Amino acid sequence: MARLPRLVIPNQPLHIMHRGNNKQDIFTTEDDMVRIKEDIAHGLEKSGCSLHAYVIMTNHLHLLITPENKKQLAVFTQSMANRYVRYYNALHKRTGTLWEGRYKSCLVDSDSYLFSLYKYIEMNPVKANMVADVSEYEWSSYAHNALGKTDDLITEHCLYEQLSSKPELRHQRYKNIFERIEISKHRLQITKATLAGEVYGSESFHRKISKLVNRTTKLTSHGGDRKSEGFKKSSWPTH
Repeated sequence: MARLPRLVIPNQPLHIMHRGNNKQDIFTTEDDMVRIKEDIAHGLEKSGCSLHAYVIMTNHLHLLITPENKKQLAVFTQSMANRYVRYYNALHKRTGTLWEGRYKSCLVDSDSYLFSLYKYIEMNPVKANMVADVSEYEWSSYAHNALGKTDDLITEHCLYEQLSSKPELRHQRYKNIFERIEISKHRLQITKATLAGEVYGSESFHRKISKLVNRTTKLTSHGGDRKSEGFKKSSWPTH
């Protein structure tokens, strides 16, 4: 069965997950973390995409990103991934594959679901028991979005900006929203949508996107079956 084209709608946010081949750790030192941030920055500048939230784990990363078109997204991901491979392979005197195939992605309903995706991404280190509190993890966008620590990677989404025109109040309102969201209710839905390359959003958003792309955006029961070998093989270890 032919692989469906990746869902990309101009100016609509996407959740991206990219991980090391065979789930191997590829960000193990502070130098690695700094380097992948530099490569993300280079990709953003080269492509014109906007990044709203991110987290860098030891074997994968999550990004909430908005491209203006499909070409921009391809330019960003190829630039980021290829630059990091060159760095990593030269450092470790190795050759060959570093990333696990194509990155995973899902289209995000910004009207109702955007902040759930922010929390899903930024809570990764807590979910993985790497830190006790989300504010303790250095390699994510939480410090920018909630605490006001400027991160040059971040372009604030218009819905985030609408929380308040005053930065301090905006950060506090973001923290309040973050704390209210019960991410356990969203985690499986986000994971399924990302692995399948589909849509995370409301029924009306599904209908809107289905009409735009002339195909269903609903996940099949087989594709989301947590007991299936395909799901087990594809899912990432921490969310």
